[in-house]
Amino acid sequence: MRCEGETGASLLVSHLPSGESVPESTNRSKQQQEPVVLWRMQRPGMRSHSVISPRPDGAIVVWYVNGRAVGFKDFGDWTSALRWSDQLRAQNWSTGWRLD
Repeated sequence: MRCEGETGASLLVSHLPSGESVPESTNRSKQQQEPVVLWRMQRPGMRSHSVISPRPDGAIVVWYVNGRAVGFKDFGDWTSALRWSDQLRAQNWSTGWRLD
């Protein structure tokens, strides 16, 4: 089955095999282990984004330019990590980057 994505591109969607079902609830601990993109920015010829990855005792924020990791910062808690990422986004904005 094909469906149309937000960009108008055709996406391939497959059906679940017969007798299979999607669990009613997700495994929360697995979800918390997945990195999350916090923001994406661009300027002429360049793209940047920031990703937060959870750790048992905090989080790590990694930022990328044109798909290459250019730095990371380790935090003891999510609040500090999110606050710092917001500051990095504001700094990028002041130098000409815009939200993508």
